[in-house]
Amino acid sequence: MVKDIFSAMVTTASIFRSRKAILLLGAGLVLIVACATPNPAGDDVEIPLSGGVGVSSPQSNGDSRAPTDTPAPIQQPSAWNSAETSTTDSVAAIRRPLPNNVDGSARRIPDTPVAEPSRLLPENTLALVMAVRGGSSSSTLKTIINDSSTGEMLGTKFIQLESSSKSVVLYLPDTGESMVLDSYSSPSYAPRFKRPYTVDGRLYVSNKSTNGGALSITEYDTATLSRKSGWSTQKDALDPGYAVAGGRVYFKTGSTQQWSMSRGFYDAPGDYLSSPFDDGWETIEMERPKLRFSLVSGGETLYGAKLPSESDPITGVFTVNPDTGQPADSYITAFEIEDWDDYLPTSWQSVVIADGIAYWAGFLNGPANYSVEILAADLTDPDIFTVYGFDMPTSEKEITGFYSAIDADGGYVLIKPSYEGGDRSRLLIYDTAKETVQLIDTGFHIVDVQVIFIEE
Repeated sequence: MVKDIFSAMVTTASIFRSRKAILLLGAGLVLIVACATPNPAGDDVEIPLSGGVGVSSPQSNGDSRAPTDTPAPIQQPSAWNSAETSTTDSVAAIRRPLPNNVDGSARRIPDTPVAEPSRLLPENTLALVMAVRGGSSSSTLKTIINDSSTGEMLGTKFIQLESSSKSVVLYLPDTGESMVLDSYSSPSYAPRFKRPYTVDGRLYVSNKSTNGGALSITEYDTATLSRKSGWSTQKDALDPGYAVAGGRVYFKTGSTQQWSMSRGFYDAPGDYLSSPFDDGWETIEMERPKLRFSLVSGGETLYGAKLPSESDPITGVFTVNPDTGQPADSYITAFEIEDWDDYLPTSWQSVVIADGIAYWAGFLNGPANYSVEILAADLTDPDIFTVYGFDMPTSEKEITGFYSAIDADGGYVLIKPSYEGGDRSRLLIYDTAKETVQLIDTGFHIVDVQVIFIEE
C-alpha cells in the first residue's frame, strides 16, 4: 500500500516526510541546485532531491507533521456506480449533447462536405481522441474536411474506414458520435504512426516514422477542429516522450547519432532538445540531467516526474528549468509506495498533470475483482492530497491487465484496461468531482488515446 493513505477509499491529507527519501536521488544532484527554477505556483514542499527527508503518510502511526497542521476530515468512499457528488461542486462538469445537425428530410450527396456551425463542438464537452487501427462501417462516422493550404475546417462528410487504415478519431462518450480527424495508410517499408496528445484543453496530433526520422506535431482548434499550427524538426526524435509547455516542444533525440553544428559533436540518443512551436528549425541543446525522469507538460510550466521502482519506491513531481533541462532541487509533491507486490507492474508508471493537479494510478487484483487507486496532488497547495478508490465495473469479458499510460483533463481521469481476446475497444473514465466511473466501449481497436474536456 502507499504508506497507509490507501486505508481509506477517498482521503484528503497533507504530504508527509520520510527519511527514506534520503536515498532517492543520491548526492550527485547537489550540483543541480543552481539550475533550479522557482515554482511559479507557490512555495515548494522542502523535500530535497539530492538528500534530506522524504514523505510519509499523515494517516500513518508515525505522523510527523508540525503540530499546527489540522487534519482534513476523512471523506466517505463512494461505490463506483454512485451518483453522489463531491463537495467540490464548482469542479463538476456540465455536460450537454451535441446539437443535431442532420436534417432527416434532406438527401445527402456522397462525398460532399456538409457545412458545420462555427463551433463544431459545444462548450463543456468531454471527448476522447484515439489513435485507432482498422475499419468501421458506422453510419455516424464522419471525417473533417480541411482547406489544404490554410488548415481551416470547411465541413464534414460521412466516411467508411478501410480495414487496413490507421486513423485519429475524436469520440464523444455522451452521444457515441465519432469524427475522423485524420486517416492514412502506412506501408510496411515505411511504417509511421500518428498519436493524439492533449494538455490543459489543447489538442495536438503527432506524426512519426516508426523506424527513426523526424517528428511533426499539429495543433487543432477544439471549437472548429481546424488545424491551427504545426511544428516539425529535422532531428531524429523519440515519440512518445515529448512535452509541449510554454510555447516550446521538449523532446529527446532518437536512436541515431546526429551532427550538431552548435555543439560541434554528435547528439547522442537520449539528449534533450527544445524548440519553439512556431519554428522547428530552431533547436536548443539542453544538458543531460544526472537524474533520469520523464518530462511532463503542465500548460505553461515544464515538469519532471521521477517514477518509482521496487528498489526505490519514491515518486514525485518537480519543476524543470526550461532553458537547461535540469530538475529543481526539491519536489513539489512526492510519496512512497509500500506493499509493492500488491500492485500490478503497470502501477504508478505514468504521471499526468492537468489543471494544476498531478495524477497517478495503481491497480490491484483483489479476491473478487480488480480495483483501481488514483492519487491526485494539488501542485499549488501540496497539502491537498486526495486518494480515490473504486472497484472495476463488471463486464462480460475478463480483464487481463491495465496499460500504464493514463490521462486526465477537467477532473476526468482516463484508464485503459485490457480484456481477454485482445479486446482494446474499452476505456474507463473516472469523474473525480462526482466520484463515479464509466466503462465505455468505443467499438474501435485503440492503439493510443487521450481525454480532453472542452470548456471554451
